[in-house]
Amino acid sequence: MKNIRIHSSIRKIFVIPILGLFLGCSSESAVTISFEVFVGGEPLEFGKKYPSPNGDGTYVISDFKLYVSNIKLISKNGIDENFVEEDSYHLLKFQDLNQFSFTLQHVPTRKYQKIQISIGVDEEGNFAKGYPGDLDPTNQMAWNWTQGYKFLLFEGLYTPESIDQQIPLVYHVGFSENMKNLEFELESYSEVQFAIEIDELFNNPQLIDFHTYPRILFNKTHSSVMSQNYANSFIQMRL
Repeated sequence: MKNIRIHSSIRKIFVIPILGLFLGCSSESAVTISFEVFVGGEPLEFGKKYPSPNGDGTYVISDFKLYVSNIKLISKNGIDENFVEEDSYHLLKFQDLNQFSFTLQHVPTRKYQKIQISIGVDEEGNFAKGYPGDLDPTNQMAWNWTQGYKFLLFEGLYTPESIDQQIPLVYHVGFSENMKNLEFELESYSEVQFAIEIDELFNNPQLIDFHTYPRILFNKTHSSVMSQNYANSFIQMRL
């Protein structure tokens, strides 16, 4: 029943048209890529109590941000007609709303069949000094010169059924080896839209229990476990 509910809810996502990507007459287009966050198939509401995804009690979300990068549109006509965004680092901020979008500029009007996108920051960007894209340290996603950036930041409060107290949830995941590359098929109509499911972050394929792991910070082993989850079906293409 969970999957049915998720799909039913996500069908309600608004459509952002991308004019000219496939059928337009101009030689270039501005391409908007949008993301919407869900919890258990329902649109994220900050401060709302949600059932723990893998245990007892409830939790609320207070902050959620992540980097996506290395965006490439793959042409049906070969590598010479691919589009690769320069300085491709985007910080998705969901502190108040459950939606975020950005625009790719000067995209040649061609027939693209796939989109490639990464979660995290590559080695070059992770230790860059010029701060390309959204890598400005004032975004509060930089750790330090030796650790680079937080790829994903998730914060909230967990209230177990068995304990009359709230436990802070703090997940700051980074390290270059935890950047994950994703690829999705594009259909012939002009929209590029993604859904992010928070439940997938904690239980697919690895179980991350709030009791056992209420915090993941500088621990490479635990960060690797969470990165396996966000590499799986945490982000999904929506048509």
